Amino acid sequence: MKLQRRSAKRGRIEIIPMIDAILILLIFYMSFSTFSAKEKRIDAQLPRVSANPSPAQVPLDIVLHVRNRDEILVNGARYDAVSLRDTMRQLASIGQEATVVMEADPDADYQAVINALDACALAHLKRVAFRPLADQLDTVR
Repeated sequence: MKLQRRSAKRGRIEIIPMIDAILILLIFYMSFSTFSAKEKRIDAQLPRVSANPSPAQVPLDIVLHVRNRDEILVNGARYDAVSLRDTMRQLASIGQEATVVMEADPDADYQAVINALDACALAHLKRVAFRPLADQLDTVR
């Protein structure tokens, strides 16, 4: 008995999907090649070092103790209302962030406290806080 041979089908390579895939890869690589060119053109200016460095400003903590109109203590030194204004301006020019902590005696006039606040305002000091005296806290408790 004679068997018939089947004809072997030859494998076909589909060229149209291969062209589509190559075209998509070509578009992909072309689009990313322009992005790398833009990264090379970053306009950056580095800071320059000056020959005369500016002095560093140090934060200050100023303790103002108001006793009466003619006796105001600034970090232990005595001042009156007029000389306090000049002193506060000088202290404000030294420190970049000066913090003023204000204490007042129970017998002190309100006008003395307001004069001290005015001196801080004229010196452009914005960080002013009030603190009770230590012995006042003991009598309240």
